Amino acid sequence: MVNLLRVDARLLHGQVAVTWISNVNASSILIADDQVMGDEMAKIALKMAKPADMKLAIRSIDGAIELLNDSRSKDISIFAIVRTIEDALRLVKKTDCIQRINIGGIKKKEGSRLIAPAVYVNEEELVTLSELVDLVEEVEFRMVPSDTPRSAKSLINK
Repeated sequence: MVNLLRVDARLLHGQVAVTWISNVNASSILIADDQVMGDEMAKIALKMAKPADMKLAIRSIDGAIELLNDSRSKDISIFAIVRTIEDALRLVKKTDCIQRINIGGIKKKEGSRLIAPAVYVNEEELVTLSELVDLVEEVEFRMVPSDTPRSAKSLINK
């Protein structure tokens, strides 16, 4: 079961490893990212960033969907991390175990605007975000657990 799905362009890094892992109460980390699958150095860096007592799985988005839909995953508390809102939507649509999403960091790109601290989205991503809000119980913006969460639903409906 996925305790939390985090969208973070940096995937697994110190802030996530130190603050979110203890807050999420998960025993395993799942990195779901197609880009990382072809980059051995990125995989090594992710493995080095994980806390010593955590299990780590690095999968493509389709591989993560397969893993999350495997009946053996139902009894494992998982903290899943994806790079983009689009990847989060792919996971949500093809699994039934994600109800909480945290969006913590999306890099600025051409045509994007800041909608929450460190979260830049373009119009297409706003549409995707709206779809996520309709599909899961909770979508929030928050960099670290000690920050006050901001509901995606309230930001989108402004």
